[in-house]
Amino acid sequence: MKQKTGLNSNVLKVIAIVAMTIDHVTSVVYPGYPTDWWILVLHMIGRITAPIMWFFIAEGYHYTHNMRK
Repeated sequence: MKQKTGLNSNVLKVIAIVAMTIDHVTSVVYPGYPTDWWILVLHMIGRITAPIMWFFIAEGYHYTHNMRK
């Protein structure tokens, strides 16, 4: 039996959770948005969460058959 490899919705969700956690921990540990390059990189990693969540909203809307739900 051949196993599929690649990204699926669960892997994308884990990536979004890890990225959001990195962003939130950085915000707590380094408050006031410092301008060191590595802190900005950590914030940029956290910013990939929003497009992933937008993708899931669009997918959910696309596959919803009953609009009342």
